[in-house]
Amino acid sequence: MMNTNCNAASKAKAGCRRIAVLIAVLVPGLGCWAGEGAPGSPFAAVSDPSGCRIERITVAEHEQYQVQGASASGELLLMTTRRAGAEEDDQVLQVSEMDLSTGAQRELPTTLTNSGPYSPDGRYNVIAQVSDDGKTDIYEYERTSATLRPIAAHPAWDWLPSYSPDGRMIVFNSYRVDGQSDVHLYDRSSGELRRLTVDPGYDAHAQFSSDGQRIVFHRQQGSLSDGGAIFNLYVHDLSSGQERQLTDGAHESSYPAWAPDGRHLVYSSDADGKPGKHNLYILNPKGETVGRLTEGDWKDSYAYWTQDGRHIYFNSDREGVGKIYRIPMNGLACVRLDD
Repeated sequence: MMNTNCNAASKAKAGCRRIAVLIAVLVPGLGCWAGEGAPGSPFAAVSDPSGCRIERITVAEHEQYQVQGASASGELLLMTTRRAGAEEDDQVLQVSEMDLSTGAQRELPTTLTNSGPYSPDGRYNVIAQVSDDGKTDIYEYERTSATLRPIAAHPAWDWLPSYSPDGRMIVFNSYRVDGQSDVHLYDRSSGELRRLTVDPGYDAHAQFSSDGQRIVFHRQQGSLSDGGAIFNLYVHDLSSGQERQLTDGAHESSYPAWAPDGRHLVYSSDADGKPGKHNLYILNPKGETVGRLTEGDWKDSYAYWTQDGRHIYFNSDREGVGKIYRIPMNGLACVRLDD
């Protein structure tokens, strides 16, 4: 495989820039993707023991988070604000949108209760909206009209939806069959719903590969005596229906997201042996961890790799209350804080 760690040393950066265009043509999604984070960024950089540059996207004293929230263009971020102890006439949960070039935010005209992915054409967001019964159902939010449309409505919990690359399908997890969380596939044109997984474990956080042929998700396979849980990553092939297990650890490996190359993944894990303390790692197609992006006693999760490859957005409680952060990327390597 071509070495994509273009920022390993200062002398490598010049060569990286010279071959960036060639790599981008020959190996889409694996080259020295444009943008190194610091120049022109409206967001402050914070340190991480890993040495990766981390940019703080939100600064509020209350919790803010994103769920696969960056738009396909890389210009917008959909995010949720959770105001603990809000006054009765305040919105305790409200979704807003951030302009990532300036950091400016605006609240959406419709009250939503979770952020969610943008459709590839930018017309919609798909979200898990809290219903009157307290459960979450899947809805599409039409951005121009500010209206909500239910997707495969059911009284059971539905959660964590995302779009296929062509926008034709929505994948999400649901408890609608036998009370267990399985991954389901919804056709936006026909309304057909197809159950993809049947394992009794907790299957969730499904996302399409860039070619639309595979879905990655995590599965809970047990609990540990120290309070931790066993989660591993799986890939489901849509044409064959076959599953392939990617990780096999007695700890939590969860919240996977594809790199733009459709082969590598970023995921969250407490592999350091501290349950609930998650950091971000890179996984190769063989299921081998080939890079570490964060390092510390906090929980980094819900990582999302933007389609242009320039950033990985994630949620973290590393500064106390949960905030949104991003890591500027050069291919499969992070931009270093000292670059």
